[in-house]
Amino acid sequence: MTNARKTAVRTIVFADVVGSTALFQSLGNTEATALVTQVVSNMARSFKAAGGDVVKTLGDGILATFEHNTPALNACIDIQRTCSTTGAMDATGARQKLPLKIGIARGVVVLAPGDCFGDPVNAASRLSDSAGSGQILIGDAVMEALPLELLARLRSLGAIFLRGYDVPVPVHQVDWEASVDMGQTMPQVPSRIDYSSQLLNLAWLDTSVDYAADQMPIVIGRTNGADFLVNDLRVSRQHARIDWRGSYYMLTDLSSNGTWVRYTGNDTTLALRRNECVLHGQGEITLGAKPSDPTAPTVMFQIHPN
Repeated sequence: MTNARKTAVRTIVFADVVGSTALFQSLGNTEATALVTQVVSNMARSFKAAGGDVVKTLGDGILATFEHNTPALNACIDIQRTCSTTGAMDATGARQKLPLKIGIARGVVVLAPGDCFGDPVNAASRLSDSAGSGQILIGDAVMEALPLELLARLRSLGAIFLRGYDVPVPVHQVDWEASVDMGQTMPQVPSRIDYSSQLLNLAWLDTSVDYAADQMPIVIGRTNGADFLVNDLRVSRQHARIDWRGSYYMLTDLSSNGTWVRYTGNDTTLALRRNECVLHGQGEITLGAKPSDPTAPTVMFQIHPN
């Protein structure tokens, strides 16, 4: 019997429908299944039309491979635009917009009938997990050979700890909504963007403070010596530190009881125990108690322009 497995370099795409659990709860199994199936089928057709191979569907998601980065990224941008504008048609004939979260990675994989294996597959899956609603996150290798109009859409998020990885992975977000003026393309290439103008807002109870990059590092803690005070006995005196790493804000857990980070629009929660993660977009930082505890001290964060 011939071994159908082969090794190849591929661009891997993981795409998932956001909020499918809530959709099943609100619409019921039959209608929600029909809507999600429409979206997954649309993704499959788009990826195939762009030259990709659909390896398998995963309920409310899809795993696809491409030989090259550019068609993979263009296909993902196209499907995000489609889902954000037309969505899927429900039983009444109304359009339901079902956002996606997409992760893309590239590298050597093992291709098998109906499946695909390798670190790029794991990375694409974890990037999809870390993406927010309507986001496309890509790894460094996906930048290779991209045309300038696609490079201009990338925004570096720095190095992020992905679930299951011991070291942070450089990640870029794709700005698929904006139009690109090719006369301005070169200044928009990520390596040339000045992210130091981005402010970090922290909010807890009635306290809300904006911090600039040149004010880093700051310490979140229980005592008056902390830069951002969270007065709760479960919070350590110096619980967490936020540093500016040249292009992103990095949160480091310093505590005894741990820190949890969740990004808005993402069900994945990062548990930090004396390690770190990049803060991007907006979300919640839970200190000293698991987020499942409704009384846990939770700091809201948001990265926004100055």
